[in-house]
Amino acid sequence: MPIDRVSPREAVALAERADGAGFRGALAADLFQPWLPSLGQAPFVWSLLSAIGEHTAGDLFAGMTVPGYRLHPATLAQAAATLAALHPDRVWLSVAPGEAINEHVTGASWPEAPERIERMFEAVEAIRRLFAASSSGRDSRYRGEYVTLETARLWTTPAVPPRVLVATGGPATARRAGRVADGLLAVGVRPDQGRRLLQRLSEGAEAAGRDPAGLLRIAHVNVSWAPDQAQAIRQALARFPIGAMRFARGDLRSPQLVEQIAALVGPEDLDERLLVSSDPDRHGELLSQFLDAGYDQVYVHNVGDNHAEFIDMYAARVLPLLG
Repeated sequence: MPIDRVSPREAVALAERADGAGFRGALAADLFQPWLPSLGQAPFVWSLLSAIGEHTAGDLFAGMTVPGYRLHPATLAQAAATLAALHPDRVWLSVAPGEAINEHVTGASWPEAPERIERMFEAVEAIRRLFAASSSGRDSRYRGEYVTLETARLWTTPAVPPRVLVATGGPATARRAGRVADGLLAVGVRPDQGRRLLQRLSEGAEAAGRDPAGLLRIAHVNVSWAPDQAQAIRQALARFPIGAMRFARGDLRSPQLVEQIAALVGPEDLDERLLVSSDPDRHGELLSQFLDAGYDQVYVHNVGDNHAEFIDMYAARVLPLLG
C-alpha cells in the first residue's frame, strides 16, 4: 500500500496497520513537495522507509525516485543499498524521469522530456553497475552524456543488491526498460494499458537476449474509496485532482500552481484512469485485472484521508477476493 499525505509518524503507524491486515509491502514516492498545499507533507523517503521497515515485514519500495537533480545516482544507490542492508531481501528501487515540482529546487536547468528519459536510463545503468561492482568488492566508473560516476564503491551493501525498476506509463519507455532494467513499475495506467506495457517490456528483454520471466512487474494503482459514492468523488477532486488533468505535468513547479489548475477540474473529468467507487467488488475486479495481466504485485493508493478505514475495508472485503 503506498503511503503519503500524512506525517512520517502517522505513515509508519498506517504501514504497520496495513502489514497486520494482510498487505505485503509499502511504497513511498520520492517527493520534495506535495502536489497540493492542502496535502501538507513530503518527508524524505529514505528515512521514512527505514522507519517503516522496523515495524513491518513486507517489501519496501522507493517509488518514482529521480536520479540526477536533487540526488546524484551514486547517492540514491547508497541510500537504497543501506536500506537493503538494514532490511535484507525487502527493498526495491524504481526510477523515473521526474517532475519539476520536485527537482527544480536545486536551480539546475530543467530539461525537456526526451532528455529526462535519457538521463534516467543512464542513471539506471550507472546504479546497476555500482551495485554489481560493490557487491564484488570492486570500484565502479561510469561516464555517459549526462551522468558521470568517478571511481566509487558502496562500502555498505546487502548480500543481494536491490532491483532497479523503471517507473513509466509509456510503451516505448517500457520496451527500453526490458533491455536494461530489472523490471517495470506501471504508473497511472488502466488494465488494458498495463497489459500493453508488459508486452513492450517482454519485447525489449527478448531483443536484448534477456529472459522476460526474470523481470519484476509491479503496478501502482490510484483509487478513491469511501463508504458512499458522493464522498469518494469529493475526495478524489479535493485530494487527487491531478488524476483528472489530461496533460503532461512534468513542468509544473509549485503546489500553489497545481491548486489553481485544480479549481478547473470537475467530476466529469474523472475517468477510468482513477477508480472512484464505494463498491469493494469493483476494487477487487480492478486489482484482479492487473494480476491476471501478469503483474507480480499491485500497490494501491487511496487518494482520500480515510486511510485506516480504507485499510480495514480492503482487509475485510477486497484482499479475500484476490486469493
